[in-house]
Amino acid sequence: MEPSPHELNQPKSKVESPTTLLKRFSAGAAVGLIIAALNWGSYAYFFDNPIPLTNGIIFCLGLTIISGLMTLKWGYNTLESLLQLLS
Repeated sequence: MEPSPHELNQPKSKVESPTTLLKRFSAGAAVGLIIAALNWGSYAYFFDNPIPLTNGIIFCLGLTIISGLMTLKWGYNTLESLLQLLS
């Protein structure tokens, strides 16, 4: 059975499974949490002035969610770019 010309011109659907999306978001969130924790610790060490706990937790959660969403939208190359910024 021959496919019709209409079917040949249709782009393939790129729908990803929810587990793949969750894994990608989790990987980005983990990297974001590591970056936030390192920045929190280095700021407290360098300036000898610790960040208040509530501000630090809000900063860590915000950066975790942002990096998770960036990874979800643009893929794992974003993680590589974020980790290169640390060095």
